[in-house]
Amino acid sequence: MNVASKMQKSMMEYCTIKKCPNSNEKLIIKYIVKGMRPLTTVEDPDFVELIRGLKPDFEIMSRRTLSIRIANLYENMVSNTKHNLLKIHYLCLTIDIWTCKGKTRSFMGVTTHWITHELERHSAALACRHFKGSHTHDKIIGLWTSAIKQYGIESQKITKLVTDNGANFVKAFTSQGITAEYYSETEFDFQEVSTILSTTSSDDDNEGPCHVPPHQRCASHTLNLICTKDAIDGHSKFLKSALAKVMGIWNKISRSTQAAENVQDVCKKQLIRPCATRLNSLYDSVSDLLKQGELNRICAVADVPAFLSLEIEALEEYYLCTMPISVALDRLQGEHGCFCGELIPTILVVEKKLTALKLQSFKHSGKLLDALLNGLKERFYFYINFSAQHHDAIYASISHPYFKLRWIPEERREDLRELFVNFVSSQSEVLSSGLQQISRGSSMEKNSQDDIFFEFHSNLVEKVSGNQIRIECLQYLDDTECELSALQKFPTIKKVFIKYNTPLPSSAPVERLFNFSGIILSPKRKSLADELVEELTVMKANNFC
Repeated sequence: MNVASKMQKSMMEYCTIKKCPNSNEKLIIKYIVKGMRPLTTVEDPDFVELIRGLKPDFEIMSRRTLSIRIANLYENMVSNTKHNLLKIHYLCLTIDIWTCKGKTRSFMGVTTHWITHELERHSAALACRHFKGSHTHDKIIGLWTSAIKQYGIESQKITKLVTDNGANFVKAFTSQGITAEYYSETEFDFQEVSTILSTTSSDDDNEGPCHVPPHQRCASHTLNLICTKDAIDGHSKFLKSALAKVMGIWNKISRSTQAAENVQDVCKKQLIRPCATRLNSLYDSVSDLLKQGELNRICAVADVPAFLSLEIEALEEYYLCTMPISVALDRLQGEHGCFCGELIPTILVVEKKLTALKLQSFKHSGKLLDALLNGLKERFYFYINFSAQHHDAIYASISHPYFKLRWIPEERREDLRELFVNFVSSQSEVLSSGLQQISRGSSMEKNSQDDIFFEFHSNLVEKVSGNQIRIECLQYLDDTECELSALQKFPTIKKVFIKYNTPLPSSAPVERLFNFSGIILSPKRKSLADELVEELTVMKANNFC
């Protein structure tokens, strides 16, 4: 093909590039995006032969055209998501940072979550943006701010920002003397967030200070720290040696194919191995190993020192002691059926179960249980003691039909009942007064002179309304139904539930987003542009194509 014909083909391709993809092209784009396949698939000879065998007259798009089609669809997805989020009153964001294999690039992921009026949990991925340079708190603020601006999200709508326990996230979202939770890490030199934001973008100088939503630490990550970091102080001599031998088995099968095959022959399966970035992996790995029942035979084929009987006892006790925390961790990692109202009841149940385990006659785990309990009480101090800083979590739990008041200790039940009823009554008065001002706007203009002359006791209606709300609260608390559908009978409680249960207890959803990024940005696809990585990841996560 000569130069003139190549230029003509390129011009024809450019002229058709902006056209919407036809039905056949949409199927190919869907095949590429949902399957997380390389964009060069459309130029693969075998794929071209397959398509032309099915439809001989179909002209397959080039890789360049495919990338532009994906960019256009991504813009449509952003526009649709932006339109849908305009209707939502309360949102929760989960944020995290991920570094790809080889540590050549980092990305910040942002997901949003909300509850519909039908009481269904919905989610959407917003961004998987290239994070340049050091992961400092000011850059974190700049990136998540740009993400919500892209979707037109007002920061006042965001009820909580959920992140892990990283010091950079703590520093980014804790400012102005407001501390949402107990922080046990090193003290930080905090800056005013409005000052930081004013230096990150010159386009927003006239918009005034930015509202920073409350920050919440990932409960699942915190529980994982209790099992992996705090528990170390309670490890007995035999537990330490047992865990060292267990680690030796995992290391051996990861480095030696012969050892891996020998162990697989004994276990009839591959053993689960712990992963530093996967929560609960140590517990799951120990549990999987204990289920095999032939530890010393596994040690023999893996060429690892055999376990003593006391070491096996210590390992079994470790499994039993960490089980309550691990089960709670998995529950709080949920997304679609998990609500913020589960957080405090779950923590209190874990505390109760660990306290009950202390009554059992464990040979090796007395100090371990003390370390786990101390870690739980320290890291969740404000939740366990029903601090005023976490009244929102209390409202979330009581407004959840499954929990109501039955999770509260007997000595605090009446106090928190009154706290909830008074809060709902006060909030409903604010809402009702706002609605009255809107609905009576025209009549107030007409009767403004009369209102100036006549001075009536207008708070009579407010008192009646407050009493009605109080009655609704008491009826809700006495109702025996535990399903979410029961909230349809209590409209005011339903509003409280939607607002305070919108936050998730965990940032696990954004970590799942990075699972897609890891597949898309495989070692053979290192040259993918940052924008394309974000487009493919977010479209895959949102199932949009």
